[in-house]
Amino acid sequence: MLTFLNKTLKPLYILILAMLLFCNFFNNLYAYEIDLKTLEKYKFTQVIIRLNNGDVFSCEILNYELEDGKLNKVEVATAIGKTKIFADEIAEILHYQDYNRHSHRIYILPTAEPISDNHFVGNFEILFFYAGFGISDYLSVTAGRSVIPSIRSQEQFSVVNAKATLYQQYWESMEGNMAIAIGYNHALVNSDNSVSHIYSAVSFRGAKSILTASVFAKIGSKDYYEARFGENFLPFSFENGSFGFALGLDTRFATTRDIHFIGELWNSNITKPGSSGLLLGFRIGNTKIAADFGLAVFGSPYFVPFTSFTWTPF
Repeated sequence: MLTFLNKTLKPLYILILAMLLFCNFFNNLYAYEIDLKTLEKYKFTQVIIRLNNGDVFSCEILNYELEDGKLNKVEVATAIGKTKIFADEIAEILHYQDYNRHSHRIYILPTAEPISDNHFVGNFEILFFYAGFGISDYLSVTAGRSVIPSIRSQEQFSVVNAKATLYQQYWESMEGNMAIAIGYNHALVNSDNSVSHIYSAVSFRGAKSILTASVFAKIGSKDYYEARFGENFLPFSFENGSFGFALGLDTRFATTRDIHFIGELWNSNITKPGSSGLLLGFRIGNTKIAADFGLAVFGSPYFVPFTSFTWTPF
């Protein structure tokens, strides 16, 4: 068994390593250019600045200096005083609410916030590749497919998710916002087993956390399925009209902006408490690359480690 896993997973690990090296090359190939219109827009507001040496800090933009018509220095106010930063030392400037580019999901749970321009490609559990894109601040689409070795194409997993963010409200009295969304999810467990859901979600964002609550219902005609993986069969039931809910929390640690706690609680059928799952883990990342690690607990119970890697290149 170990020999089989070694032979089948080794090419996938090599592929993932190659993807990470490509991401790093791509990010270094295109230098970040600071737009003067962006500086004007963010003047006297809280921003996050990442330097070329990797340092990240929050500050307020006060002013900027030009030399020969080009940006030379940016004057900022930090918690320890005012300073000026040379433009060629700055790797990135973002509004403080835009630093978390993965607020459109917890782990697999979609939040009500849109993907917007945070288009991404990623990988779940080594064997499932997926990508997502946003259209304005309203429509978000993600899709993925498994690449499990030694099983046929028609036995793989596929999924498509479309979400419309209908409403966003930004607080005046405190930091954060609320968003409301509806969505449709279509999954293929083998090409013969189609499972679809409609759902709604509401998300509350604070200074450090995003809390999401979602309700969903299964639509379709089948209650019983038989999934096949090579020579193995996995029968399972999922009643049409099943009503479920999910809760999700993404909160960053106070001492850093690059490490988050993520957690999800799922129940696929409220009439069956045993149809529940709990995911607890951590997210490590920045505005380009993020990695999730944790443990999922289901049913009997079964303990399953989970991981994902996402790249947000644009």
